[in-house]
Amino acid sequence: MQTMDSLAPLTRAQHSMWKGHHYHGSYPFHTAEWLVIEGPLHRELFHQAIELTLKEAKALHWRALEKDGKVFRIDDVELRPPQFVDLSHLDDQGILDWADHAVEPEFDLSRGHLYDYTFAHLGEQKYGLFFRAHHVALDGYAYALMIHRFLDYYQALKNSTTLQNKPFQHFEKFLADEQRYLESPKAEKDLQFWRDNFSYDLAPKKRLKRKLKQPFSQGPRYEDVIDWDMQQRMNTLAAELKLPSAMIVMAVMMIYLAKQSGDKKQCFGVPMMSRLGTAAMRIPCLVMNILPVRLAATGQENLPETVTLLAQRLVEIRPHQQSYFEQMRFVLEGFDPFENILFGPVVNWIPYPLPEQFEGCLLTKTTISAGPIEDFDVAITNKFVNGIERLYLAVDGHKELYDVESLREYWHDFMNMLRLWLQQPQLVGEKLNIEKKLPE
Repeated sequence: MQTMDSLAPLTRAQHSMWKGHHYHGSYPFHTAEWLVIEGPLHRELFHQAIELTLKEAKALHWRALEKDGKVFRIDDVELRPPQFVDLSHLDDQGILDWADHAVEPEFDLSRGHLYDYTFAHLGEQKYGLFFRAHHVALDGYAYALMIHRFLDYYQALKNSTTLQNKPFQHFEKFLADEQRYLESPKAEKDLQFWRDNFSYDLAPKKRLKRKLKQPFSQGPRYEDVIDWDMQQRMNTLAAELKLPSAMIVMAVMMIYLAKQSGDKKQCFGVPMMSRLGTAAMRIPCLVMNILPVRLAATGQENLPETVTLLAQRLVEIRPHQQSYFEQMRFVLEGFDPFENILFGPVVNWIPYPLPEQFEGCLLTKTTISAGPIEDFDVAITNKFVNGIERLYLAVDGHKELYDVESLREYWHDFMNMLRLWLQQPQLVGEKLNIEKKLPE
């Protein structure tokens, strides 16, 4: 039984989301995934698999208590029951519209309402699982852990076999890891790295503040697979550079967005795992950290040199990735944390492909909401298509600035740049052009 003396404070990442929730409201911080399962699914066993996974995920069952200006976690929340709905009368767009609406209801963190899930009947041997959570509970990697565990339990139950993967670690192990880090000399050394490299003239530049009714919001998304010819060209170049193909997309996107802003030294937000070497590798919770990355290409680099430059930037910051971005804002010299922003567009890579098939069923996943959008963000995702691992690119925009059609146009404008550079990799970056400007 927890007492006031034994209550644990929220982690740095949880506290950041809690503050955002209370400042901007619940809705911007909602995340959700939509799974479609086609085939002979044993529904009762699948329901059991979900319940067993949720019982194992201890970090989902807590509520926040505010006392004397501090926020604590109380671990006394029961499992939330599933909801059931029949969507068989809707077409694909109607189902996505339903999912967008289902993201909206508020979460009550003081009550421990951190997630919901809904089983949907879509047709003959066709089902949906809508799983949403507040960002205070789960990040993208945690969603992947949860879904893989759903499937692990289902296959074990169906075939009367043992589980393939180890159980989730208890959340307390991550808390202990974080506390040890915060009390270690390395924590201050890491902050010093960011002071040395992102202060004064090197501080992220103030960006024009748009006149938006809601500075953070959910927003529309356009996502599609990168065509196979481009994928093959990227795979070939990536093999030569000994880097992931997704890093080519990230590097070219940074060039594209730097051209959009006219600022070659623009800082981008790159989500970092921050889990390596910690117990959180097997804990579905919020650990994700977003760090500023300044590509700072001169425009004279060709495509291989640009990708290599991004790889070097990531190597430089990765040893210091445990410095949390919300804390970093307040330690940089010559940087006003209330007037400036630490980074511009977020360029994310989510390399956690789900299996395309399991137990005779076809599985497809669609991200309905990835959390708050400030302006224009990008996500690159690995997914299996007909047994081949493909790259998908999603662009997210603030709803007051973009709609799906405009995001589609930016997606294709970027693809034109990427295609040209893959066809002529020795071109230097300054020779590339954009055709559709982001809104002023």
